Amino acid sequence: MKGPDQAMNDRIEQEITINASLDRVWELVSEPGWWVPSTVVAPVDHAPGHQVVRESKKWGRFPIEVVRVEAKTYAAFRWASQAPGADLTPRNTTLVEFRVEPAGDAVRVIVVESGFAALDAPADVRDEAWKSNTDGWQEEMATLAARAEAA
Repeated sequence: MKGPDQAMNDRIEQEITINASLDRVWELVSEPGWWVPSTVVAPVDHAPGHQVVRESKKWGRFPIEVVRVEAKTYAAFRWASQAPGADLTPRNTTLVEFRVEPAGDAVRVIVVESGFAALDAPADVRDEAWKSNTDGWQEEMATLAARAEAA
């Protein structure tokens, strides 16, 4: 896995190669909010602007909005990781993008989360969100690989 972009605290980029089929990886990656453990199950809808709510007692409530989905290659969502329970606004969300591409017999998944510097929050809250999500994406990408490879 590649580490975060250290140049500025506005963007996180990580990648992982998964030994599973493109169809299986895409099924998991394209589910809005898959990275937020949830007791709420919603049907998958890729329509731009569609929102789902991922919720658990441990992590709280997180609306996730579909930005754009291009079958089996790209999925983008918005969420407000630093503001559990808040409705989404242009000033409290970051953009989460997944790129999926074949890598031999495996699949490469690249996640980029950006927009931390533009969050309408104090600098310490923005920095903590960036740090927390940098660690979080390492865990979530490993979980994604385990789920895909177990299929």
